[in-house]
Amino acid sequence: MIIYDPKNWLRILLDFPRSPVFRTLALDVLAAGAYSAFIVWLETDVMSVAVPLGPSFLSILGIILGLLLVFRTNTSYDRWWEGRRLWGQLVNVSRGLAHQLDALLPAGAAGREEYAAVLATFPAVLARHLRTPRGSPGPHRPNALIQRLSRAVHRDVAAGVLPRDCIVSLTPLLLAYDDITGACERIRNTPIPFSYSSYVKQFVLLYALIMPFGLVREFGYGTVIASMFTFFATMGLELLATEIEEPFGTDRNDLPLDDLADRIARDVRSLLTGASLALDDEPDGNEHEVVQ
Repeated sequence: MIIYDPKNWLRILLDFPRSPVFRTLALDVLAAGAYSAFIVWLETDVMSVAVPLGPSFLSILGIILGLLLVFRTNTSYDRWWEGRRLWGQLVNVSRGLAHQLDALLPAGAAGREEYAAVLATFPAVLARHLRTPRGSPGPHRPNALIQRLSRAVHRDVAAGVLPRDCIVSLTPLLLAYDDITGACERIRNTPIPFSYSSYVKQFVLLYALIMPFGLVREFGYGTVIASMFTFFATMGLELLATEIEEPFGTDRNDLPLDDLADRIARDVRSLLTGASLALDDEPDGNEHEVVQ
């Protein structure tokens, strides 16, 4: 994920050529301009195709396309934001369980290191699990860690290391790991329906193909510029939605799972084992820390 200052417009504008949307669409926009130029040349200098289209008809299609793109981008952003909320919940649950175990376990107990290791490892394991392609065979490592954590708690309760009544307070935190894992898997395993995504792309392409016929008589060769900008805007929104609808990957606009996992690992180890953070790990005033 790109960490940036939203108030620094110059920094954002200078990053424009590196934008995934711009780099993906650059050749397509040029192709749309070449196609428009050919239609204008054919209509004005060779023969009149006389397609009965006008700006009013294009406006109607534009409204329909706009509604589709708004729904498309909102749906993709909802998936991205839900993923961020779930990982924020994972931060809270991990810290909360570490606080509870720190208060309940005797100082210097051998179990502290085991709990710290499991809690610190789980976020990184979950991140790798979510980045595994859908349908890939293999063990479910997040489930194995949750199972190990639950067994360790019940073992220590049975052995008297933890008080018996702590099960009441620890069980909701343990179950929260299953809820978070299942919700993240639901996002990963349920992509946007293919028919809807395909239809939006087809609509954008058809709109770009008929636009020069509707504008050529009024704008002449200015149709080329209008077509290029319109294609960049409409197809750019579609690509932007595609970019963020899978939030657990490693692209520039995906969630910072590795940073969040490192933060959780440092926090739980500090709480349970007393390991202090190195000075180099502390954010200074010029850095943007990943917050939950």
